[in-house]
Amino acid sequence: MKKKKLFGVILIVIGIVICLGVGVNFVKKQKQEDTLKFIKENVSPINTECADYEVNIGKNVGGATIIAELWQDGVCTQSSPVILNTKTSHLHISLLMDGFGTNEGIHGLNVQMDANEQVSSMLTYFDLPSQVRGYSFTAYDNKEVIKVNAGEEHILAAMAFDLGDGIRSMDCASLLEKQERVTSASCLLIVRATFA
Repeated sequence: MKKKKLFGVILIVIGIVICLGVGVNFVKKQKQEDTLKFIKENVSPINTECADYEVNIGKNVGGATIIAELWQDGVCTQSSPVILNTKTSHLHISLLMDGFGTNEGIHGLNVQMDANEQVSSMLTYFDLPSQVRGYSFTAYDNKEVIKVNAGEEHILAAMAFDLGDGIRSMDCASLLEKQERVTSASCLLIVRATFA
């Protein structure tokens, strides 16, 4: 009887050791991944769209360059870059529409990108066509984690403008996969991250 109890105790101890080993390995693997985690802001002014990211790089990715691009019928206008490094913990992207809710309508877009104080900040103004009637904004689902690797690009946010023909539905992943949707857009702003 004592041998059965001892055998049972040994099996339980072996099971616990195996579970601990698997758990530690899982935690190590998670800590070795470079990620961005989208955090949805609950409150934004009516004329502003925001995208916030928790930045966790430095394992395999040494940094990233973030650029806003306004595409109009095949022509791209770029902002100055924001550079992320391994000390960056947060990235805030704010798209403020100039003229929203006025009789003039939306005629410009202020793009502000801020990384935490160890890195950089950028503010760019883009003129928009006079016939903008509305817009569509996309980023990621709240708390969605995006795994990133050196040499990859990701679109972190996109804003399409309705010039009278409506707006096709879009998401960041499909815009990255089908670049022709970006380059052929009548009026589309994307925020692109390139990881090194």
